Amino acid sequence: MRIRGTARLTAAAAAAVLLLSACGSDDGDGDAQNDQQQEQQETGAGEGDGADGDADETERAREHAEDEARSIEGDGLDGVWESIVDDNDIETLTITGGTVETTGPLSCPGTVSEPDSAEPVIELDCEVENTKRVRGTLELSPEGNRLYIGWDGEASGGYIDSLIRIG
Repeated sequence: MRIRGTARLTAAAAAAVLLLSACGSDDGDGDAQNDQQQEQQETGAGEGDGADGDADETERAREHAEDEARSIEGDGLDGVWESIVDDNDIETLTITGGTVETTGPLSCPGTVSEPDSAEPVIELDCEVENTKRVRGTLELSPEGNRLYIGWDGEASGGYIDSLIRIG
């Protein structure tokens, strides 16, 4: 009788180990985690425990993909650039050589100093006072389809505008 009880206990322990190791295993590609996340999204389970963060991340990824699909590649800064943010002070930015023109709530002319340099500088000359966007540094993505403007600002840094090339 004693051997049977030990055998049963050993078999139960082995089954538990196999069950636990299968639940915690991951073959490196994240299938178990992805399946769980997909199931939570489909069933609505997990709300309040990060599901909103996943939805926000999914939305940002979708918006980024849409921006990439609308953008065109190009060389240099010359072109028409559109803000990736809705209701931005600068809706579009047109660069032609050393001149700049913006549209949107902050519509004004400006200049680009040393457009062929590693760190070209944009300066806007707006009639409407806007202390947040006066002077900034331009950075072009390697593909030539994204433009980032790091505006000079307080000690912690100024605003950053992200634009895609649309023309």
